[in-house]
Amino acid sequence: MTTLRAGTRGSRLALTQTRWVCERLRAAHASLQIEEIIIKTHGDIATDKPFDASWPVGSFVNALEAALLEGEIDFAVHSYKDLPSQSPQGLVIAAVPGREAVEDVLVVREPVDLDRLPGGFRIGTSSPRRTAQLRRLGDVVIVPIRGNVPTRLEKIEGDDLDGVVLAAAGLRRLGLEPKHVIDLPPDRFVPSPAQGALAVQARAGDEAAKLIAVLDDEEARRAVTAERSFLAAVEAGCQTPLGALAIVSGDRIELRAQLFSDDGERLAEGVEEGDDPQQVGSRLAGRLLAELQG
Repeated sequence: MTTLRAGTRGSRLALTQTRWVCERLRAAHASLQIEEIIIKTHGDIATDKPFDASWPVGSFVNALEAALLEGEIDFAVHSYKDLPSQSPQGLVIAAVPGREAVEDVLVVREPVDLDRLPGGFRIGTSSPRRTAQLRRLGDVVIVPIRGNVPTRLEKIEGDDLDGVVLAAAGLRRLGLEPKHVIDLPPDRFVPSPAQGALAVQARAGDEAAKLIAVLDDEEARRAVTAERSFLAAVEAGCQTPLGALAIVSGDRIELRAQLFSDDGERLAEGVEEGDDPQQVGSRLAGRLLAELQG
């Protein structure tokens, strides 16, 4: 009998995602036992700090990665979009399971038309990407907010906010069905690279990595590889307003991306196709950087 220690953050969404992975690992390996270990990250502790230029890269994953490297846990389950573009030496993404919904949604208090929002419509988000995209709708007021998914949903029940933007994947994984939800078209509101995907991280060469590999979905891995290749080529931090979404069809990859200036005022966007996810991402990044800087 093999026992593995799974590291996870303690939020409701993180626990749901980790337990989803653990259930599938147990189904694939009948004799496998898994112990759940909750680890607090900087992002969980610094709940009163804004997502600004001083916010550290990898704040939701660094403590988990440190625990992996130190042998305190055998694998960690992350929302893939939280991972920095470069992994620490000695760690690998052992599996990218099948992906959930990729798009963002706008959850609102009352029904509205996305392209005819009332003047001064107040939308909660702390994402520079979402802020830049939403401001293109017109006279909206962006209100920075923090908190987990249920906490952010609660904020539209009062009078402070008219809506909040969330990842559709989080709502689905938690089984939450708000009354008024507007799907944000991913061609106009290109999501964060790897949104909707999970990354199961382990130490390179460990038995855990070999056991976890059974959960890997090749299509999901190729898509997020292209998206994160774009992210890495832009050399972006967590405050850079950008989105990238890859569609995989057989051997072909179609990558769509948006790259905003730091102030969110200027936008370069485009599509690149190819069969090598790394090259597709880097080519598109080069084009959009040149357009934005030209």
